[in-house]
Amino acid sequence: MTYNPSIRGKRQRIVTALDIGTSKVCCLIGKTSDMPDWAEGGTDAVQFDVLGFGHTRAEGLKAGMVTHLDSAERCIRAAVDSAERMAGVIVEDVHVSVTAGRLKSDSFSAGVGLPSGSVREDDVQRLLAGGRQYAARDRRTVLHALPTDFRLDDNGGISEPHGMCGERLSVDLHTVTADDAATRNLMLSVERCHLGVGGLVAAPYASALSVVTPDEAKLGVAVIDFGAGTTTLSVIADGHFLHADAIALGGHGVTVDIARTLGAPMEHAERLKTLHGSAFATLSDEREIITYPCVTGVAQGNINQITKAQLACVIRPRVEEILDLMRHRLASSGFPAEVAQHLVLTGGGSQLTGLVELASNMFGARRGLAARAS
Repeated sequence: MTYNPSIRGKRQRIVTALDIGTSKVCCLIGKTSDMPDWAEGGTDAVQFDVLGFGHTRAEGLKAGMVTHLDSAERCIRAAVDSAERMAGVIVEDVHVSVTAGRLKSDSFSAGVGLPSGSVREDDVQRLLAGGRQYAARDRRTVLHALPTDFRLDDNGGISEPHGMCGERLSVDLHTVTADDAATRNLMLSVERCHLGVGGLVAAPYASALSVVTPDEAKLGVAVIDFGAGTTTLSVIADGHFLHADAIALGGHGVTVDIARTLGAPMEHAERLKTLHGSAFATLSDEREIITYPCVTGVAQGNINQITKAQLACVIRPRVEEILDLMRHRLASSGFPAEVAQHLVLTGGGSQLTGLVELASNMFGARRGLAARAS
């Protein structure tokens, strides 16, 4: 299955984005306006001025993958309906973020001859179509096929080849693909809501568009997005989106650890993590007592107590595991170590107290959350 989606869609004035996650389904409706120069399509790309949004608790979904079609459909309907009511518009199609399907980044080169002796639009489209077809092998859905460099004959570093003279046009492409089955089921759950799929967008790419500044895009930056069921990685350097990755582990895993260790209900475990959780324990945390109900073991039905320091000891191992996996994925991607020196954290899980300091220590990076919220 081959796709040539763009976050621009059909250049429509109103654009709808749908984020289907593990903990919630979010829908956002917005008008289009200019995007960062480094985004797909350069200065022709667009971003959103929000008109309306809606969200609902996710059911029938796990790590961005559909596990129950009927439940997923109900969640999507509810989120879209809420956004439509706020925006005062009727949605016909949506752009859907993708985290499931074993996201994979590939970089390769492709080339075509130039019969006319100059570069025409159909030459560029023929070249990119060949690259997308190659990337779609092994039953993969092509989410993005992004040119990072054009070459005419032996001359590289060309950003806009249209109209230039030469005998052969080549391109370096960065493609992001996902398993066909995962994307087909995701699209099916949307289409059952009588909505069209205007495009599929890799979640790491969407995260990077939301938070990376133009200077960071030029210098090189890694973005880690902490979701509930997945954590994604994206690399931007030299003004190009160069790498995407994802693991099926996120903030929900921390909640499960708390619930299992303390014998607390899941909703109370989530509350403990959100209100009192930390990746680091301080001296004052040893003295601060937190109460919670117990639902398992001999203490079932009782109110238990734990210090904030003890809670941090439950949380930290899972957070370290996620960061360590991201660090190894980044190292194995082949990008220079300097990229990890500029690290941006985003997503709901990034709000955990002490995460910035822990990530800074593990990556040797500058400290900081996203400069702009998504």
